[in-house]
Amino acid sequence: MDSSLSRRPSFLTFFMAPPPPTKPLELPEILVRISRFVTTNDAIACAQVSKAWFEHFTASVWHTVDFDVHKNLLKVNTAALAKYSPHIRVVKNIKERSHILVLIVSNASKLRRLSVTMSATQEFYANFSDLLRQVNTSIEDIDILQSPGDNAAPFFAVDSIFSMTSTGTTSKLSSLTIQGLTITRDAFSSLLKACPALKFLSIRDTNLPSLPIYDKAGTRCHQHTGLTRLKAPIEQVFKTDQQSSDAPSLFVHFPNLTTWITRKWTSGGAADIPYKAIRTEIAKHCPSLKKLWTKTPAPMTIGMLSEVFDDLTTVCILTEQFSIETVMAILNHQESLNAVYTFKSHDNLYNSGEVPEVKNIQLETNGWIIQSIPRRCPELIKLKFPLYEMSMDDIEKAKWKCRDLEELFIRIRGLNTKEKIDRAIQLWKDGRIIVKKIQVNGEQALASSSLQLNSVLSPGDGSIEARVARHLLKFKKLREVWLGWRIEKVA
Repeated sequence: MDSSLSRRPSFLTFFMAPPPPTKPLELPEILVRISRFVTTNDAIACAQVSKAWFEHFTASVWHTVDFDVHKNLLKVNTAALAKYSPHIRVVKNIKERSHILVLIVSNASKLRRLSVTMSATQEFYANFSDLLRQVNTSIEDIDILQSPGDNAAPFFAVDSIFSMTSTGTTSKLSSLTIQGLTITRDAFSSLLKACPALKFLSIRDTNLPSLPIYDKAGTRCHQHTGLTRLKAPIEQVFKTDQQSSDAPSLFVHFPNLTTWITRKWTSGGAADIPYKAIRTEIAKHCPSLKKLWTKTPAPMTIGMLSEVFDDLTTVCILTEQFSIETVMAILNHQESLNAVYTFKSHDNLYNSGEVPEVKNIQLETNGWIIQSIPRRCPELIKLKFPLYEMSMDDIEKAKWKCRDLEELFIRIRGLNTKEKIDRAIQLWKDGRIIVKKIQVNGEQALASSSLQLNSVLSPGDGSIEARVARHLLKFKKLREVWLGWRIEKVA
């Protein structure tokens, strides 16, 4: 008898096989999509529904480990940790050597993000170095802070920590945050060399002692050509060495820097740095730096906009700092500006489900000045003032010059409920469909489409919703709109 025939499934076995899923929540592709959006607690509940659901939601349960929250993780047996550690992608609040050891022992090798508070012991350094080598092929984002109690901590041993290139693989690290450390300038250069894929660096309260061989021009400093975004206070950039005023600025390391995100400085830290010195350093070392995100006090912000930069393409400032003087400083760059933002008050502002309270800022009685930005900036494609309320009376007095506007996040006075916002958005979306027909079919469809448009937006409808919709229809490339409580995107 042919042995191959005996291995074929029998007629009975075929009909005893489990039937294919018929309900939506039984389909693997549906479960995979759901598992990406549930909270950890919901994922735990879902994993207990059935064996199939357990397999799909386990990854969500183990995706993020926070040692401040998951304190019992240290008590989980090694076999269980080894089984589920391949699902771990994010690790937060590593503060003890035992936290590092549990990740090493469980062979958690697919981490993408981790944050660590360094302890100034050789054992901690050695184990952290082992962990970085273990995750070298996957890690993309690292936050390193000095322990608050280690005021007299030794130099941060970059060479022993970031010896990842010795493994023969190239680091994928693209984002790095360092705070409160002491690193020699040589070690800082070594750090940049070890991370060729680095795109973003956040650094503050960090001392970079320099040897005398590091002159003001920074001729011996390593230049990282791939890093484009720097987040650092002004004094961190220009006072890198607490013991020397001749140390080169951070800018010498980043010739292709495009974005600088400044922070509030410590008392007296940046006030004595002349605008001319900042302007000279940027012109010499970072000629492509054209995007400024600043949380500095208003006088410094105005000075930066007026005396340091030329032809900025992006400006982002604090909502509370908007004033006539600030707007006039922004308009120094009116011919080049692509985007003007104010910092959000919290991360969930645009999708909070509630209409946020409007800030009572200085421009409340001078609405005309805020209109000068869209009226005088022809290249503007992104305008985001989420906590400033505009008046349609002011908006309708003159045309906005930014005809290619793509993203608009603003508040309109009188459009203060979800219902009104939804109606304004729907009128705009219905109007877009009709306008597109006119663009596609030309004069043949002009008459009938105009009638349709009038039926959607009656000329006699003077409601705030209709006025807003008519204004939005003036911008053919507009794709994202936020008027108070959720982002609307259109194709």
